[in-house]
Amino acid sequence: MKEEKPSLLEYLSFPFEISDSYGVDEEFQSLHWHQEFEICYIKKGSGKYLINGVVYPFSKGDIFMISNNDIHLCYDESDLVMQVVMFSQDIIHKDSVFVLDFEKSSILLSRSRKIDSQNCYNSKLSFLLSQMEEEYYSNQTGAELMIKSLLMQFIVLSIRALSDELDAGFAFSVSSEIVSLIRSVIDYIDENFSERTDLAFLAEKYGISVPYLCSCFKKLTGNSLINFLIQRRLNEAKMLLISTDKSIIDISNECGFQSLSNFNHLFKNSVGCSPSVYRKNRKYSFQ
Repeated sequence: MKEEKPSLLEYLSFPFEISDSYGVDEEFQSLHWHQEFEICYIKKGSGKYLINGVVYPFSKGDIFMISNNDIHLCYDESDLVMQVVMFSQDIIHKDSVFVLDFEKSSILLSRSRKIDSQNCYNSKLSFLLSQMEEEYYSNQTGAELMIKSLLMQFIVLSIRALSDELDAGFAFSVSSEIVSLIRSVIDYIDENFSERTDLAFLAEKYGISVPYLCSCFKKLTGNSLINFLIQRRLNEAKMLLISTDKSIIDISNECGFQSLSNFNHLFKNSVGCSPSVYRKNRKYSFQ
């Protein structure tokens, strides 16, 4: 059982990336988390973020700061273009030559936050992001140091932008233990969805009651545990239908469905057509 997701930037000597994202990539259309801190600036369009079970609508100009290991998912509603920054907190906390209010920065980075487009610091923050991007692609001497400096400025201005919220203190709506538990459950389902897994088995595996497990999962993901398990199996089935010539009954069994009739029923309710029609309509477009 994995305790945490691997680093997305561990192969980089300077763990920082910035790029534009058009729409939501398939790998981020499911609940996920990562070790890196993430900043998303909405350049265009609208959508919603689901972060630890809370829905945050967004539109052009909004900025999200997504804490490492928070469970999240992004929905694209209309022509979404985001500037996405990923970085390891080691950049600002390890061997730093800068003086930063460590307590305030730690509070800021400890949870995901939204700075909306009407915040008086928003334009300065978006400008700093554009400067980071320019440096990132410039390959000029000292670019990494410049990015680090800009990132520090971004964090300080974010502390000012959210000063009322930070000064008021902060109480986690869910404990770190519960977040860790649900991440472990998601990982287990992702790796073992094809097995005959039910709620009683999962509750026993993690030493808690079924109602408590279901309540925690719903709170952090916005979805019921059983629906999440079914959707994971259906997503795998859709991939197999268009990428292999396996029979539908073999795919049903491989994905952990109780019977072919159960698979057909759940598939049609979710996708809007039978597995055979889905395969016919999608397979050639996939090749």
